[in-house]
Amino acid sequence: MTGNSVIPVWLDCDPGHDDAVAVLLSCFHPSIRLLGISASYGNASPENTLYNTLSLLTAFGKQDEIPVYKGAQRPWVRDVAYAPDIHGESGLDGTTLLPKPKHPFIEGSYVEAMEHAILESEGNITIVSTGTLTSVATLLKEKPYLKKHVKYISIMGGGINSGNRNDNDSAEFNIWADPDAANFVFRDEIIKDKCVLSPLDLTHTCLATSNVDKVILGDGSSKLRKLFYELFLFFAKTYKNKQGFEAGPPVHDPVTLMPLLYLYGHISNEVLQFHFERYDLSVDNDPTSLDYGRTVVTQTYAHDSNIGIIVGLQINVDFFWNQVFNALAVAEQYPGSI
Repeated sequence: MTGNSVIPVWLDCDPGHDDAVAVLLSCFHPSIRLLGISASYGNASPENTLYNTLSLLTAFGKQDEIPVYKGAQRPWVRDVAYAPDIHGESGLDGTTLLPKPKHPFIEGSYVEAMEHAILESEGNITIVSTGTLTSVATLLKEKPYLKKHVKYISIMGGGINSGNRNDNDSAEFNIWADPDAANFVFRDEIIKDKCVLSPLDLTHTCLATSNVDKVILGDGSSKLRKLFYELFLFFAKTYKNKQGFEAGPPVHDPVTLMPLLYLYGHISNEVLQFHFERYDLSVDNDPTSLDYGRTVVTQTYAHDSNIGIIVGLQINVDFFWNQVFNALAVAEQYPGSI
């Protein structure tokens, strides 16, 4: 716990239906200050995820406030893979309400932009990664001196006892899509102890049920609410068809922001009910392995240790959804939002 200052965040994402919720929360949660976004390949092609990011910011009326850069364009080693089975070809299939972007991305290196944001934040920044770890790993490989200037890296990825990719369904998509970059981050002796992981074991508890959908839609008069409602319905259909989720789809990516509210001292753990363990992790990056991309626990540490990756296993789901609902309520009243 580090005091009650507003949380500076850089978001590396690949929108993506659940990334859209992470962008919403990053823009409108009162405890978070979004410094910039790098849009990377992942759920869809990098061209599509970049467009989706710019479109979402336009929908929120934030297009002139949040700088957007091209993030990583492909994995370090393996062939690129996308997730049209879950997110559609565009990455945000299911709605016609996404506006044409009003502001372009910023030409230039995302590595240099992240470096600037990190140094300006004087050791207080969290990098939030809701896609592959390629951008984060590239940043730290090219600028290793920045490791000591990052407070946390909050990651959606992996699974301790859950998976949805590879021959054995033992890997999670973000880690499977670039296991080499994930290994670089997870095994780094400086950075690993700053990592906060939201794996499938945690995010599979945060479901967009029919009751959630009703709150999202409200009385149906808000175009922004209709946008998210339509995205949630599409997401529910693909998750039911492809992975058998009957009660609603897991909304993975915005979960990465919840532990930060506790770690920065904005809320107590009595409120968040954040249960976690401290692990060292490794990723199976043998392309011939049936468990390619699987996240493996290699060392367990005491819960109150400062060593090892913080791996979240449980949060207060009602609290999580209330943060989303509140952010959406603020967003629909924001000047310039659709």
